[in-house]
Amino acid sequence: MTNDTPDDPDDAARRAKELRETVDPATATDDEIEALCALLDGRHGRSDAQEALWKIGAHPNCTRRVAEALQPYVVHETRRTREEARDMLMWVAQNDLDALDTTVEWLVENLDTEDEHVRETSVTALETLAETKSVLLRPHVDEIIDCLDDESLRGCAITLLATISYAYPMAIAPARHDLLALTEDETVEESPLSAPLVQIALVCPDIVDPVVEGLRDRLTEQAGPQQIGTAAALANVAIAYPDQLSVVVEELLTRVETETGDRFRNLARGEILKTVGRIGAAHPDAVVPELDRITPHLESDDHRLRSGAVKALGDIATVRPAAVRPTVDDLVTLVDDNDESVRNAAVTELGKIAAADPEVAPRVVTALDDRFDSTADTTDPILAAVDERYSDDEVDVSGIIDAYKRIGAAHPEALDPAIEDLRTCLDDEVLSCDAAEALGEIGASRSVTVRPAVEDLRELLDDGSLHNRSAAAIALGKIGADDSEVAALVRDDLQTLVEDRQRYVREAAAEALGTIAAADTELPTTVSDSLRPLVDDEDRGVRVAALESLGKIGASDPNIDPHWFDELQADLGDVDAELREETAEALGRIGASHPELAAPAADVLQSRLDCDEEYIKVKASIAEAVRTIKRSHPDAVTRSETELQRYIDAVPPLHE
Repeated sequence: MTNDTPDDPDDAARRAKELRETVDPATATDDEIEALCALLDGRHGRSDAQEALWKIGAHPNCTRRVAEALQPYVVHETRRTREEARDMLMWVAQNDLDALDTTVEWLVENLDTEDEHVRETSVTALETLAETKSVLLRPHVDEIIDCLDDESLRGCAITLLATISYAYPMAIAPARHDLLALTEDETVEESPLSAPLVQIALVCPDIVDPVVEGLRDRLTEQAGPQQIGTAAALANVAIAYPDQLSVVVEELLTRVETETGDRFRNLARGEILKTVGRIGAAHPDAVVPELDRITPHLESDDHRLRSGAVKALGDIATVRPAAVRPTVDDLVTLVDDNDESVRNAAVTELGKIAAADPEVAPRVVTALDDRFDSTADTTDPILAAVDERYSDDEVDVSGIIDAYKRIGAAHPEALDPAIEDLRTCLDDEVLSCDAAEALGEIGASRSVTVRPAVEDLRELLDDGSLHNRSAAAIALGKIGADDSEVAALVRDDLQTLVEDRQRYVREAAAEALGTIAAADTELPTTVSDSLRPLVDDEDRGVRVAALESLGKIGASDPNIDPHWFDELQADLGDVDAELREETAEALGRIGASHPELAAPAADVLQSRLDCDEEYIKVKASIAEAVRTIKRSHPDAVTRSETELQRYIDAVPPLHE
């Protein structure tokens, strides 16, 4: 006989299944939602309860109620229950931010509770939500800063300020002196303080000196991998404030030159070398005079130092190729290094160097082609039969093709000897995607060279692999932009793909059509009509690609649709940050290309810079867009170059 009690497994499972099958999201009651949440705290019926809550929470009438009903489970004593509740709240954050306002407020209030478990689990939930959508904590910054005065809450406050510092450094800037004071307090762990202080320093010059001094002290005191993050933070500050460059570069190179006798600690030395290269790419004058302190590490006994030196030289070469040119022969030698990471680094960085320096491009291509041929000739058929995708040789060949992409985009004529190898790779299950991308880069400005591969690429459009189809579409778009006959040949294929069931294929088709239409003044209107529905696509990547293409087309289209321009301005307030970035870029292009639209585009962009809730990364993109307009129409922009640069410098540049 079944014991029909709430603790009975069969009863719980039966109840969960019944609710999942019978509750209508449009009419779900509070009692039904709470009953499903209660079933999360049990061993039976949990999956059905989760499924039902996901379904109900997706309905606009229920999203807020589900979020509020989950509150006690976010701080539940059982870890699995807490994690499931947080996962659901993260999903809500992605889809309906407003539905979480009362829940976030409740979690912030819990910071002041005497219940240590509730406080700590609330902080974890807030941290998780802020990593998903930092804007959720923006209205509560002042409350969090106030917690710094309470010794029992200080650690929680620092954790949360660090989490949102990347999005809102200006918002947390009022806490900078309190945070600096805490670095002198021996009872406070210093490590978590670095993140918010560094981000604030990028927008508040008044604390740069003490922040740099503190980071230098930490770098000296730390050992091994701990130094990597500190070195990166120092580099970010130095890149934004050139007056700090000499002291930071010297500090970092001194760390690299400090022998530890511990091979494990060489990981940090290698990574710090890469960090020096990143500084050199942004400020070559600060690093090029120190090249004789970098190049000897190419011959180090430790592969991590060799790899670090290779990466540093590659980054520096992107802006000062002549300075790195004397090391090319040494780098070519490392293509045959006995360590896979060094081989791959050498191939990658030689690609960057050759792309930046036409004088060495032929020599690099010859070396890479030799490596390509030797790899193809010596691939172990037994190993390949076991798992071809993960053999060292396949990794090497893939890296060579990636290098060809870079070189092909800058100096396509240098890659004439490699075209047949790339065409052959289109038939390789593992390499076809990379080969298609490389052919696209070459064909973007030298379409005649890759014309024999066009039909091969068209065949890939029908290939079962979505990655192959996407790569082929983008490649054909680039080739078509340089060759009107190819454009006419593939345009219908691409327009069919904008309705493909695979989101990545739709995204690639949108990008390809935009590339072709931006190069052909007769196509913009036709292609724009195909792309505009994609701005409302269910997938974010497709929406972003469509906006990017429409921005390119709009910049070259003399008859831009005023109604669409109005819609574009509205998209600057979209809930998705990446979409706002792409919208800003599109407005910048269009404003720069159309004098009559320069002022309205600049006005809407500049007004968004004043939005307190906007992420600093998005503001950097907006500032870039405003600067694009300013270069063509200075009278349309009211912001100074210095002010725009301040937003841009607040986001450290990314390097591969």
